[in-house]
Amino acid sequence: MNHRTVTPSSFSAFVVILAVMFLAGCSSPAQQKRVTDLLAPVSMPVNAIENQAPDTPPDVAKGSQIYAVKCQPCHGDTGQGDGPRATMIKAQGGQVAKLVNSTLSQNATPAAWFDVVTNGRIDQLMPGFTQSLGPQDRWDVLSYIWAMGVSTPTLLATQQAYIDTCQACHGSAGLGDGPQLGAAKVVSFADAKWMARTSLSSMSAAMIKGAAHAQVTLDEPARLAMASLVRTFGYRYSTPSIASGSVITGDGIIHLQAVNQTPDGPKVTGLPVILHTYDTTGEVLSRTVLLDANGVATFTALPVDPNLFYQATVTYSGARFYAPPAQFSGTLELSGTLPVYEVTTDPSVISVSEYHYFVQAVGEGSVNVIEFYIFENSSAKAYIDKPALDGTLRSVKVSLPADATNLKFDGPGLGERFSLGEDGQTIYDSDAVPPGQRASTIAMIYDLPYHNSKSIARTMSYPVKNWDVFLPDNVMRITSMTDKGLQPIQSTSIRLYSPDRPDLKAGADAAFTMTGQPRSVGVPGEDNIAIAFGLVALLLAIAGGVFMVARIRKWQGIEVDLAKERAALIHEISELDGRYAAGEIKEAEYQASRQEMKDDLREIWE
Repeated sequence: MNHRTVTPSSFSAFVVILAVMFLAGCSSPAQQKRVTDLLAPVSMPVNAIENQAPDTPPDVAKGSQIYAVKCQPCHGDTGQGDGPRATMIKAQGGQVAKLVNSTLSQNATPAAWFDVVTNGRIDQLMPGFTQSLGPQDRWDVLSYIWAMGVSTPTLLATQQAYIDTCQACHGSAGLGDGPQLGAAKVVSFADAKWMARTSLSSMSAAMIKGAAHAQVTLDEPARLAMASLVRTFGYRYSTPSIASGSVITGDGIIHLQAVNQTPDGPKVTGLPVILHTYDTTGEVLSRTVLLDANGVATFTALPVDPNLFYQATVTYSGARFYAPPAQFSGTLELSGTLPVYEVTTDPSVISVSEYHYFVQAVGEGSVNVIEFYIFENSSAKAYIDKPALDGTLRSVKVSLPADATNLKFDGPGLGERFSLGEDGQTIYDSDAVPPGQRASTIAMIYDLPYHNSKSIARTMSYPVKNWDVFLPDNVMRITSMTDKGLQPIQSTSIRLYSPDRPDLKAGADAAFTMTGQPRSVGVPGEDNIAIAFGLVALLLAIAGGVFMVARIRKWQGIEVDLAKERAALIHEISELDGRYAAGEIKEAEYQASRQEMKDDLREIWE
C-alpha cells in the first residue's frame, strides 16, 4: 500500500524558524493567538489528510520511546500538558494540549492527530516533526498517546462486552468476518485507512445506528470504551506504564501456535495475543499481535537478555489462557504452543485435589497463614465463572477469613490476577482452569490474630479430595487431627497434621483448633517470608500446576545464586509440563525427567 509522504515546504521551514525563535526567548504576534481545539490542524495545501494512514500497525512500545524524547518535555509524563517546558510556552502566549483530555481525544480523527504531529501548530508554538520523525514514527508515537488515554483494566473489562455484543458480526479480531454476518458487509477495524479517518465519538455514534445495531444497549461511556478497544485492533497495544520504561529492541523472535485442546474444537485465528515479559521484579514489557490465518502469533525484535522470561496470553470465549513460559538461551528464535479450550461454566467439574493450611509464628498475638489450593477440572473444557458486573473475568473462588489482614498472593494479587466479590470476602481467580488433575493453583497468604488458641473453619466452595495442616514444631498443636511427624522445609521443620477424613463435600468446613503459644520472635537465621514463599514454590513444583514467571522472585534471606538456580529449575519443570500437555514427549520420559527435577529442587531448598 502506497501512501503520500508529507514533504517539506516553505511553510514547514517557517515552523522550524518559529521554533528556534521560541527557544531563544523571542515572541511574535502569532504566539498570542489561542484556539479552543488544539487538534484542529492548520490548513495545509500539501496534505490531503483523508489519504494518510500507517503502512504497518503503529506500535505503542516504540512510540513510548519517541514520546519520551519529543513530547514529554511539553506534554508531560502522562499527557496532562504539564511537562517542564509547558510553563515557558504558556508565558509566551501558547497552549500545551492535554492529550488525554476526553473532548480532544474523542472527537479528533487519527488523521488529524497525525497532521498536527507532522506540521505542528504555529499558533501554539508547536513545531512539526517531518525532519526528525518518519511517517511510521509519527504513527507509533500517536498510538502511545491513544494508549495513555484509556486504562488497561478498562480495555480488559470491555473485551467481554465486545464478545457479547459485537463479535458475532465483526469477528473476534474486528476483521468483519463474524459467523452471523451473513451477506452484509462491515468494515474491518484493522483497516488503516478506516482507522485514520474515524474518531472515537463517531464510532460511538455508529454503534446505535441502523437495524444491525438494535441489540446494542451500551450507554455512551461504555460505547466510548468500546471504541477505544476497537481502535486497538489497528495498532499494537501495550500498557503505557510498562512500555515507557522498557528496553524494546532486540534480535529475538517467538512463534506461537494456538492449539484448541478441546476435542473437535474449532481452529483459533484472528485473536490478539499479548506477550508478557518478566524479570525477577515483575513485568517489564508487553507486546500484542494477532493470530494469523494459521493460528500463529509471531513476535519479533525481542530482547534476548537471559534474565528475561516471556509468557503469552490470549482471551478466547471469555477465558484467558497461557502459553508455557519461554526464555532465550543460546538461540534467537523460539517456537511453542498456546493451548486454548472451549469453556464451561458448570462448577460441578471443579474439585480441589489438595488443600494445605500452613501456619508459621510471626509475632506475639498473630500468626502468618498460607492457604494452598490445587484445583482439578474433570471436563474436556476450561472452567470459567460468569464475569463480574464490570466485566472482570472470574473462574474458581476461595474465601478470606473475616479477621484476616495483610493479604498477599504468590504473584499477581487483587486487581491483577484476583478480584474481590461483592461480599468483600470471596476472592475470584481470573485465570481459566484448564482440564486436568493439577490444572490450577492458588496460594493465599495473610495474618490472623492469635492468643493461645484459635478455632479455624474454612468453608470449601468445591469438593476436596485431600487436605492437611502444617504447624511450627514445638510451638503449636492440633489434638483432633493425626500427627504425621516433622517435614523438613528449607532451614526449619514443620509438623504435618491430617484429619480422620481427608475428603470434604462442597460447602463443608476444613475445621480444627490450634493451641499453643507462638514465638514472639523468629529463630535466629530464619526468614518467615522466605520460608513461606519457599514452601509455596516447592508445592507449586511438586503439584505441577500452572506456574507464571511473574511469580519468580528473590526470596528474602536466600542467596541470590540459589534463588536463580531454583527459579531456573521451576521454569524447567513448567516448560516440561507444557511440552507434555502438547504431546511432544512420551509419558515415561516425562515422569522420569520430572521426578529428577523435583529431587534437584528439594536438595537446594533443604
